[in-house]
Amino acid sequence: MLRADFHHHINTDPTDGWFVTYSARELIDRAAAVGLNVLAITCHESVPYDDDVIRYAQTRGIVLLRGMEATVEGRHVLLLNFQDFPPGICSVAEVAERKTPGALVIAPHPFYPAGVAGGDILTAHGSLFDAVEFSGMYTALTGGFNRRAQAHARAADLPVVGNTDTHCLWQLGSTFTLVDAVPEPAAIVEAILQRRVQLVTQPLSWAALIRFLSTSHATLPALRDGLKYMVRALRRTRAGTAPVIGPRRHDTVRPLVES
Repeated sequence: MLRADFHHHINTDPTDGWFVTYSARELIDRAAAVGLNVLAITCHESVPYDDDVIRYAQTRGIVLLRGMEATVEGRHVLLLNFQDFPPGICSVAEVAERKTPGALVIAPHPFYPAGVAGGDILTAHGSLFDAVEFSGMYTALTGGFNRRAQAHARAADLPVVGNTDTHCLWQLGSTFTLVDAVPEPAAIVEAILQRRVQLVTQPLSWAALIRFLSTSHATLPALRDGLKYMVRALRRTRAGTAPVIGPRRHDTVRPLVES
């Protein structure tokens, strides 16, 4: 089984690169150190690295799928293994016309309380998507966003893949996907399409969340509503009116590293 994580940003990301401190090679080195085998670097609206990075990943025993976090009609969408990527800011039609059988379209953090979350596109254009992301950016009190994604995936008969949405190297290894495939891009894509995947995840601690917020100021507007949700959930839990929210038990196994 391969250990895969398909959502990462690096310091050449045109949107988040101003606070992401590590390079593509440093990301690959950290991934190898925590035991990951498959990565996709998915910078916003661009693919800001060359084939040397792919070859470097191979020397570290990692399959690197070329990827992008495109803005599709105002929402974030992960595009993986496209032969010809659409423009970084594009339409559903542009993604569909460039999608080949060997490409993947994944809905990242689709139901998170952020304007760029793509739950509406996922719902309206379900045939475009091949998988739904379980985002590693959650705590024990904010698993409801991911549980909604899991519920949608079950209803739509789509696989769920675990990704960290990495902006800090310490995130790697806490949430990822086990993929039953040989280490080749085509085989990995096929395994996902055939649902030969298993989610591996652990919620972030409050300290880890605060650590993330202290370094990723660009994401604060997107997470503001999430933090309000956390406060409401904590109050309900203390009052005994709501259970602690987390991933389903059978989807959770011990991660590679502690958060």
